[in-house]
Amino acid sequence: MTEKIEQRQDHQPNADKKKTRKFPQMTKKMLITACICGGIILGVGGTAGVVAMHDHHDQIEAAIKHEKLAKKSDIKIDQQAAIDKFNQKYQNKQIDEVELESDNGKYVYKVKGFDNTNEYKVKVNAKDGKVISSKSEKLDKNDKKYTLDPSKAISRDEASQIAEKAAKKGSSIEWKLEQEKENQAVWEVKVKDGRTVKEVKIDAGSKKVLNVENDH
Repeated sequence: MTEKIEQRQDHQPNADKKKTRKFPQMTKKMLITACICGGIILGVGGTAGVVAMHDHHDQIEAAIKHEKLAKKSDIKIDQQAAIDKFNQKYQNKQIDEVELESDNGKYVYKVKGFDNTNEYKVKVNAKDGKVISSKSEKLDKNDKKYTLDPSKAISRDEASQIAEKAAKKGSSIEWKLEQEKENQAVWEVKVKDGRTVKEVKIDAGSKKVLNVENDH
């Protein structure tokens, strides 16, 4: 039985044999073309996918940031108490910035200071007054520092009222008092209205609104 089948295959017309030889070659070319095209499509699709994933990741991060926003009712210690914690840690240093911001669901003061060689930062829990962290590092020679006198600046509450009025809508959520120039201290107040956050810059001495812009 096996011998008869083999004989029939041997006696097939030459045309059929040629077709049989050509078919694998055509398939190979088609496969190569398909692979190249597929690679291009996957490349384009992959790039689009990466961009889409990146955008989605940014949206998730923004949402998490808003969800973890601290409660203002948790602010139990005032600005001077946070500055006192800094002075206890780093004596005889000049203060140049005090910031109160939401950090992982709780309000934290960040007090920054300097001397001739280093800059210093102390983080203080605004609820219980405990020092969270402290660090010092070499002062950049190109970074000009100016001494802040908080007693000459308007209060955080007054800065909040001015900022909320300038932003037209929303509530103040974060604050920074900084000595920007030798004779000018400024408040930077973030005002939140839904998903929109505006940053209002105020002269801490004259109470003049210097700038209002969307926070990114």
